[in-house]
Amino acid sequence: MSEQRAKVDVRIPTRSVAPYIHEAIACVLAQTRQDWTLLISENGAPGGKLEQEVQPYLADPRIGYQAIGADLSAATNHTRLITSGNAPYVGILHDDDRWAPEFLERRIEFLDRHPECGFVFSGNYEIDSKSRRTGESKLILAEGVYQPRELVPLLIRRNVIGMPTLLVRREAYDAVGPAFDEETVFFDYEMWLRLALKYPTGYLPVRDADYRIHDTQITMTSTRRGEQQVRLFQQVEGMLASAPEIPVDRRWLNRRIAGAHLSAALDELEDGNRDPARTQIRQALKTYPPSAVDPRTPTALVALALGRHGRKALRRLRHLVLRKHVRVHVRN
Repeated sequence: MSEQRAKVDVRIPTRSVAPYIHEAIACVLAQTRQDWTLLISENGAPGGKLEQEVQPYLADPRIGYQAIGADLSAATNHTRLITSGNAPYVGILHDDDRWAPEFLERRIEFLDRHPECGFVFSGNYEIDSKSRRTGESKLILAEGVYQPRELVPLLIRRNVIGMPTLLVRREAYDAVGPAFDEETVFFDYEMWLRLALKYPTGYLPVRDADYRIHDTQITMTSTRRGEQQVRLFQQVEGMLASAPEIPVDRRWLNRRIAGAHLSAALDELEDGNRDPARTQIRQALKTYPPSAVDPRTPTALVALALGRHGRKALRRLRHLVLRKHVRVHVRN
């Protein structure tokens, strides 16, 4: 099927070792809508094991494989994928996630009925490294179209949009700038906020996507997350300043900014940087004084008191907390 006839460009970003990619490709092949193209983009050089893994699928003319040629950022790979192809809709499926068979059909039908929407999203299930279901997100809204002034305040409180649940109108990506932020691991959230500020958004109260939580995903392995969060919220404040018509509860925004500073303080303590950690703690308390009772505040203070002896324990504790609380969506 040629790209000119495709309704959806499905894009799978991946990198070197991808133990779940067969499940990801299989779920695309199983879609009830078959008018799609699939491009698998490896963040690295061609000719490796991953290329061999996907080779059997390339007999299908709708499926392609490319390698960037160098190990660049995940954001670069995502940008490269959404700017390729010319189908009216774009769906990003990570190599460890899955879609139910009706995923594309349901979203295409919705976006065709609501041409004003920039994208549509839904709830999701959570699965583990063995593909066992371990949780599910809340179905946070009724089915329908939500204006920026309705959805953006929800996004400020928490990222309620699960990465594997979206289908985006290509024109919307083009309008807001189809480049993911290179400077933060939270580049997906920044993009969804950009889109939600400009376009109405669709919501489907279903769970037809699986988000996999495992120890090797980017969310679990990225470093200095707090520093990246601080930068992210500086960008968020700039975006909100350009949209004064959006009602935002400043308390919630300040709470999240303070939390970012506390996470940045823990980053500094893991690296043995005590003075910068103190600066981040003071900034958190100045931004949102109730953050004094945030669990990260006493954790940071204890780590300060323990010095280098507390660094290993702090690193282990943060990993366990992240492993338990990583969520794409608000969880039931």
